[in-house]
Amino acid sequence: MSGGCGAARSGSAAVGSPPANVDAVTHAVATDRPDREGADDTPADEPDRPGAGPGIDEVDQADDTGEADDTGRADVDGPGDGVGEGGGDGDGYVPSGLSWPRALVLGAALAFLGFAVATFVGRDRSPGPGSVDVGFAQDMISHHDQALEMAQVELVNGTDPTVLSFAREILIFQGKEIGSMERLLGNWGSTRGDPARTAMTWMGMATPVEQMPGMATKDELARLRSAKGAAADALFLELMARHHVGGIHMAEYAAENAGTADAGDFAAIVGRNQAVEVNEYAQTAERLGLPVQIDRVEVPPATGR
Repeated sequence: MSGGCGAARSGSAAVGSPPANVDAVTHAVATDRPDREGADDTPADEPDRPGAGPGIDEVDQADDTGEADDTGRADVDGPGDGVGEGGGDGDGYVPSGLSWPRALVLGAALAFLGFAVATFVGRDRSPGPGSVDVGFAQDMISHHDQALEMAQVELVNGTDPTVLSFAREILIFQGKEIGSMERLLGNWGSTRGDPARTAMTWMGMATPVEQMPGMATKDELARLRSAKGAAADALFLELMARHHVGGIHMAEYAAENAGTADAGDFAAIVGRNQAVEVNEYAQTAERLGLPVQIDRVEVPPATGR
């Protein structure tokens, strides 16, 4: 464990900027998570994590293959296969006044024009600044950034194998989710949000980034960095459970109100995964007899609208 923990940073990172040395910390995840008692409490139909299997990468693949199927293009007949009725010698039919070279040039020009129109129409339909889609992705990236920071601190200061496995999972899965959201923003012509921006406007709850639902305060982060052993395990579970509940609130709204299926379906998966994890944290805190109270939450469906 010390090999993975040594690479984890213990200092506080600015909210909205990617944490350093995540790869160095997560290389220790070659081992399986320890078995947990009472595993039956975890829903059996928990979906694969985004980025590790089903998720936004599948949406991207579906888009890539679906566009060709939607063109409705008919098969192109070759010379002598009936192009122009009555073509007796296989030369095909060319409209009067058009030679074959001119017809080919005209066809290529029309094909390019159609591609250009489709491209610009697609851009016009992409969600822009102020939309639920862009706002959710930008704010959830900042939300995830703090989760990564707390997970790195737990890997350094915590001791319980199960709690440490939770921290590793956050580094892996939420790190992948950040990558997926950055790709979505890039597809829409947007980027990560400014750390100094006003967040949550897409939900009608304008607030500074550091005050988004579930975010730990500077004092709480300082307490986590100072805690050791079982005290660190307990505080990590408490802060991360509350952090997840805030993320669920954001994800459920985006799942219902996003303008694109990409954003809505992705938000639904994020919300479900975090709800499952909250219940795991509550179960573990009870089993270990830690002095924290974590309320279980309802696990939402794994699909969007």
